[in-house]
Amino acid sequence: MQRIKPIVLLFILSALQGCTGIQSRKTSPDTEAILSRLQTPVSETNKRVEYAHAVVEADNIVADYLTQHNWQAQAKASVYDSIEIFATQQELWNRIKEVNGITTDIPMPTAGLVAGLEARVLLAVTPEEYQRISPTYASAQKDFWMRLLAHEIAHRRHAVILGGNEDAMGPTWFFEGFAVLVSGQNIDSDLYYTSTDEALTQVAEKKPGAYSRYVAAVRFFLTKTTLPELVAHAGMTDFETWLKTL
Repeated sequence: MQRIKPIVLLFILSALQGCTGIQSRKTSPDTEAILSRLQTPVSETNKRVEYAHAVVEADNIVADYLTQHNWQAQAKASVYDSIEIFATQQELWNRIKEVNGITTDIPMPTAGLVAGLEARVLLAVTPEEYQRISPTYASAQKDFWMRLLAHEIAHRRHAVILGGNEDAMGPTWFFEGFAVLVSGQNIDSDLYYTSTDEALTQVAEKKPGAYSRYVAAVRFFLTKTTLPELVAHAGMTDFETWLKTL
């Protein structure tokens, strides 16, 4: 999610997917470990195991993708200590402010706020609240909510790859496109660019559907070089100039 400075917040905006249809199954040790760190509204108590499964699977999706790209050491890096689920968007925003020490009544940064990973706390609204906020995107995949969690985990492991330097994550279009790609979110996956100029022009557009354009641009540049190479260069001031040389 786009970072808000001076307080760095990685939020999911309106172009995200995740998971609601996880079937019940016998709990694994990993799921049990998550359950011990999971907080949910009282109304969601009967879904705790489902939510814990989603966290485990989201974590594994990110780990598997990073491992495939030779980031084995960072693939399973610990990036959260607890998980908190909220019935409403406003409750989520209040908690994000709290964990970041924000005491003033500042407005919500985006109408599409649905998740975050702040101060090692993985935060998200319920699948139903996500569907209310972004019905189009939440209907794109059966596992839309789990993918939402994976997106947040991907952001933090992206920073781990860079030694914790969030400023090196690159421009918004790149680190958001990276998270969409790693989490496997099905955001207009049929959108493709055919040239560097087209890709860079499109990511600069200020119009709806930004995440579709961001991930399409990352996919395009992956036809020119590797993901580790893109990640290594993204924090450079001349990143987009470098992309034009590929």
